[in-house]
Amino acid sequence: MVGVSELSDGRGMIVSESRIDEIRNLLRERKKVHVGELSDRFGVSEVSVRKYLAKLEEEGFASRFYGGAALVERRPDIAAGEQDFYTDPRRLALARRARSYISDGDSVFIGSGRSCCVLARQLEGLKNLTVITNNITALPELIRSAGRVILIGGEVTSTDEQTLFSSWESPESQMGSIYVNKAFTSISGFDAKAGLTVDSVISTYIFRQIPSMAHSWFLMVDSSKYGKISVYPVAEITQVDTLITDSVPPEYAGVLDGVTIDLAAEM
Repeated sequence: MVGVSELSDGRGMIVSESRIDEIRNLLRERKKVHVGELSDRFGVSEVSVRKYLAKLEEEGFASRFYGGAALVERRPDIAAGEQDFYTDPRRLALARRARSYISDGDSVFIGSGRSCCVLARQLEGLKNLTVITNNITALPELIRSAGRVILIGGEVTSTDEQTLFSSWESPESQMGSIYVNKAFTSISGFDAKAGLTVDSVISTYIFRQIPSMAHSWFLMVDSSKYGKISVYPVAEITQVDTLITDSVPPEYAGVLDGVTIDLAAEM
């Protein structure tokens, strides 16, 4: 344990920066740190540790998950700004609210898309979790966090050149025998008249199976998706059980009758 306590005098900022630098080094070395461990190491409260991790997340150096944080590793062939979706405040808020619905022992489906990739990073600490997914990008995170991971196969594709997912034209062959407690997906566009839409035709095959394969469907929609219409319709919003979003435009209030709305605040 580092024998330095929290200081309230003029040296407090220096001490905090020193600890943040040490956390940076630990992340470079271990790729992942935990709040409890850092609290013991520095002899400070877990609240203080979370503030340090929040600062590193704001810098884009780390991505917080439940109970800790992971190093944000960038592929050398990708510009730094192109991976910012892992630290985007809106996506993080949605993913953390979605994480609050997942319990030990659950079986869940996690779909493709950036918000679902962020959710995958929030699952550490859960026990006996079974995850069924077509999200290839999130696979490393899921393997580290879930007790069991089932990757459903098919054609591999991407709509943004950063995230990969799989799908196929006859999903009944695999998904007909799958049933989960909860399904978590994001969406390309949500329009009051057009409903839920996606950019890839092969995504439609999976979306159309979700109402019959999951007891509860949780949809993560950030405010940039409202009024956007992508090419392929996949569902009506009334098929969704819970909408996790950072805001709801007034003109959508009538469309959302019967849907539970969970407003996620940026953190």
